[in-house]
Amino acid sequence: MGDGEVDDLLIGDDKRDDLQMGDGDSDDSMIGDSDSDDLMIGDGDRDDLQIRGGDDIQMDLTVQTHGGQNKQRVKIIFSPGKTRSYLPICEPDMKPYIGQRFPTLHDGIEFYRRYGAICGFDVRLGTQRKDRYGRITLKYVYCHKEGEKHSVAKKPPTDAETSKSARRLASKRSGCKAFILLINSGSTYFVKKFEEHHSHALCSERYKHFLKANRHMNPGHQRFLMNCARVNMGPLKSYRLYKEFVGGYSNVGCTSVEFKNFSRDLKAYGKGCDAQMLLTNLFEKRELSKAFYFDYDTDNNDHLTRLFWSDPIARRNYAAFGDVVSFDATYTTNRYNMIFAPFIGMDNHRRIVTFGAGLLSKEDTNSYSWLLEKFKHCMARSPHMIITDQDQGMKNAIERVLPETRHRYCMWHIEKKIGERVPFQLRSNKSFKKKIDAVIWSDLIEPDVFVKEWDKVLDEFNLKDHAWLGQIFDAREKWIPAYFRDYPLSGLFRTTSLSESVNSFFGRYLNKASNLVEFFMQYDGALEAQRHAQDVLNSETASSIPKMKTPLPFEKHAMEIYTKKIFLETQSEIAASCYTCRILSISNDGPCCAYKINDGINAEVFDVVYNSNEGTYICSCKKFVRLGLLCCHIFVLFKDTKINAIPEKYILDRWTKNAIQKISFVDGIDVTDKDDPMAEKEMALSRLYSEFYHCVGLFDSDTGEINSFQLALKEYRESRSTIDKSLPTQSTKRRLFENFHRSEVPSVASILPPVPVYTKGSGKRIKSAAEIAMEISKKPLRLGKKCNKRTNHDSRNCDKFSGEATSSAS
Repeated sequence: MGDGEVDDLLIGDDKRDDLQMGDGDSDDSMIGDSDSDDLMIGDGDRDDLQIRGGDDIQMDLTVQTHGGQNKQRVKIIFSPGKTRSYLPICEPDMKPYIGQRFPTLHDGIEFYRRYGAICGFDVRLGTQRKDRYGRITLKYVYCHKEGEKHSVAKKPPTDAETSKSARRLASKRSGCKAFILLINSGSTYFVKKFEEHHSHALCSERYKHFLKANRHMNPGHQRFLMNCARVNMGPLKSYRLYKEFVGGYSNVGCTSVEFKNFSRDLKAYGKGCDAQMLLTNLFEKRELSKAFYFDYDTDNNDHLTRLFWSDPIARRNYAAFGDVVSFDATYTTNRYNMIFAPFIGMDNHRRIVTFGAGLLSKEDTNSYSWLLEKFKHCMARSPHMIITDQDQGMKNAIERVLPETRHRYCMWHIEKKIGERVPFQLRSNKSFKKKIDAVIWSDLIEPDVFVKEWDKVLDEFNLKDHAWLGQIFDAREKWIPAYFRDYPLSGLFRTTSLSESVNSFFGRYLNKASNLVEFFMQYDGALEAQRHAQDVLNSETASSIPKMKTPLPFEKHAMEIYTKKIFLETQSEIAASCYTCRILSISNDGPCCAYKINDGINAEVFDVVYNSNEGTYICSCKKFVRLGLLCCHIFVLFKDTKINAIPEKYILDRWTKNAIQKISFVDGIDVTDKDDPMAEKEMALSRLYSEFYHCVGLFDSDTGEINSFQLALKEYRESRSTIDKSLPTQSTKRRLFENFHRSEVPSVASILPPVPVYTKGSGKRIKSAAEIAMEISKKPLRLGKKCNKRTNHDSRNCDKFSGEATSSAS
């Protein structure tokens, strides 16, 4: 242990009758018991000492560790009968004495606990005596190695128990007689007896942080772990992160076991009442803001079965960007297997934005109908289009609740299934994938062209009689882009990455093992991150001035009105109108002027018609209809007709910089941002943390400044400890849990947690052959002993082995 600055005597594990002491040139001698820690003790004399009989011999020794920085004094007493005792030496004010008085029993116990932590031993609570009023009048507190381990006769194990491996725990008791006796004397407690001699070596400085007295979750640990829990970080990762903050495991103040135990208690808090606690939080949110909307439903036994909620910011986002909504109910993100169904849209930066969410216990038409009814009532209008998977219950619910909304299937789900349903030999056929993608993804062809091209691909690859492809072809009006060319903003969610993006986003924050209260906090954390990213993009848009590519005035106008992301897309179209588009012909018919334009990208020719009376521009590519943004073909006419600014009719508010600021009310309710009084305390703590780390960063390498700051913090902590010592530990812990969950555990829960269910998407799914093949290809190859080749098989399923087995059998 450590490197002393003096000559060393090592007291360790060798059980010898004599003790020899020498200087630094002599061999180290070892005396101790088998479970004691090694101590390095300095001594400068060379006189040899042997204990053969007579009086006790006492040595007052100094332990030096870590280059002499930490010192510990211990007096070891050797008796003639091979016995020895250890007498710790510490500062007088840290050592108990007979007659010492304490205001409370807790103070006396804690004083002895701190004394043990300094000297190198743990304590255990022992015998106590109470008076007839239940007040403790006598209390023993022992060294943790007091007593002996008693062997208890065990019953023979049953058949069910024989398969379980028993825990083999070593005993730490060695018959130590050290203790303190506290006696009540009216309003105080005093030390009646104090035995300070120990029968075992004390813990060395290097391992003192493993003592129970030095291992506890203080409020700093607890708050840190709770903050990590909000972002779905487990106790072990939290422990390693905390270690980095404090500079090492020995400085943490506890072990990973304490972190895991606290996390377990945090999860167990409110067990069986989390549904009621969640609803209590939601009612409080609605009291603070009328714009916060939620509703729920229960079964006949008062179990929560359905829940929908949307906060003011989400409702405001829907008012600005709710043209097209993606509704995906394929997530299970809580311990009850309730389906998490978020309503997703696209904001003015082409990023996903959340409008609200629901939790459902069942995936049927009635459940989806209930959820869509609440969503429609909350938002005060239906979306123009809703995108879902091919669930029949969802399809029925949309027809029932949103009859005016165009229903479209998510292409990501369908394209993924195509790769799984086609014959095996086509799954890796690049030609097939290229041709089928060109047909189903093209939004520049009309429906009749799609049918011809689809038939052509199926004929080429002999898929005309494929039953599943026939089914999705029959449903083509629900998912093929060619059938949505004339529908406003139908191209917003045409990319395959949307579902993957939403799934990945919420997957980073939500945990399937969470109860409902934890789930809601993690959901809020996800929304906070989403909205922070939106704020970053808004800030970049407001503070940056992109470089112009052309001298055209409507390019500068586009930069002034659109967000940065949308402007860059529009700028590319404007540049294309100047440098790649060619006017093939112009024909006039009264107020209408028809242009034929080739954009240099697509082989086909696009027709653009300009009506001078109405000031309208219509292009056959229909990009403005599909996306609400102008195409390069129309910009050719802007340039040709000397347009200086984009006409108002061709500017959709949803793509502009001020899309959100224009929305203040939804259904007559103010949905502008409001301060949350419940978050005031959290904000104050956040500012405190920020200020603390800022101060730490100022110190650099000035040790004096660091020590002064540490001393000031320690003095304040000790002053707070004296104020809060009247609060029991459990009370403080419960108060922390209540603050974390923002709710107390109700004495009686009127709303019970959901009954865990098995949903369509739960359980281990059956993997497709293509997916299995991909997973196998990612595994490292192994050397087969039979075939001596680098393959994915082993000796048991090697072709050579099976051939040898067959021949031997014959």
